[in-house]
Amino acid sequence: MSLTPHLLDRLASLTSIRDLELLEFSMLKTVHELFRPEQVMMLKYDSDGEVRFTLRYGHNGNYDSQTLRKKLIDEPEVLSALHISRRLKTTYHSKKANGNHISIYPVLDLQLLSVALVVESRRINSQNDSRVIHALLQIYRNFCQLIEDSQRDQLTGLLNRKTFDDSIQRVIGMSSERFPSFGDDDRRASVEGEPVYSLGLIDIDNFKQINDTLGHIYGDEVLLLMSQIMRHTFRESDLIFRFGGEEFVVITETDSTDTAMVAFERFRAAIDEYAFPQVSHVTVSIGVVEVNSMDVVHTLLDRADKALYYAKNHGKNRVCSYKELLERGAVKEPTYSSGDIELF
Repeated sequence: MSLTPHLLDRLASLTSIRDLELLEFSMLKTVHELFRPEQVMMLKYDSDGEVRFTLRYGHNGNYDSQTLRKKLIDEPEVLSALHISRRLKTTYHSKKANGNHISIYPVLDLQLLSVALVVESRRINSQNDSRVIHALLQIYRNFCQLIEDSQRDQLTGLLNRKTFDDSIQRVIGMSSERFPSFGDDDRRASVEGEPVYSLGLIDIDNFKQINDTLGHIYGDEVLLLMSQIMRHTFRESDLIFRFGGEEFVVITETDSTDTAMVAFERFRAAIDEYAFPQVSHVTVSIGVVEVNSMDVVHTLLDRADKALYYAKNHGKNRVCSYKELLERGAVKEPTYSSGDIELF
């Protein structure tokens, strides 16, 4: 087969990747380089069939990704073919009004978001082409599972601390795209229609007492139930991490910090009202901070920790905003002298 040498090169590249986003991009690039379609897309959609994320690689090599805050797919023919493929649970081929052929390949059917590959070409894919694409998708599935396993906490199934370190840098980067200027007041002002990212540091109140009194088996059960309530309370697009021990981190994308505070308060109330087996009543304290473009990770976590510490020392079972605490003088922003910073 003439594609064999190049295909082997692409497989070698694919199998060296340990980052999901890079793997997805490499998958699209591989399909594009092998078959030269007009465009190839990876769509992620929820249980209602609503597309929440797109990754697109065009015939001219342009690469584009979009999330739910934009109108992702303005192509009724693609959406219709995706709907049929979902219903039939198999590959579906169709033809667009412009004469191009589209093929929808189901990739993954996950609990939160399912994934499909869309290939648009001027010609119908041959049987051999389809076999190669199916084989590439199986490799992609296998590596997705490996990456997924490495990113998850073994007990709760939530994202782990290592994944947080990678994810928060990307969130800060996305915040930078919203606020390119360095003026502090302008940077912190909300832009209409643009998302606001907030980080909540969550700690289970009196968790050591649960472990000491009832044992670690019941402590683990609390952690498991806590993670389930998180999944049901927060949205599919929110990032939920087990940070370590009884601490969790949630990164939300909302239209304002007030909306984020409502989400964290809703979660706090859900825990407060839940009857945990044996333990009965469990509460959480939460410190919330807005993510801005000039933040560094340790400063961001330090602010969230200050808000959490304030909640712990003022009755527990509450949500505290670092910004609100700062405005009323309950906490102080750390100051740095020139001697504290090494300039280079």
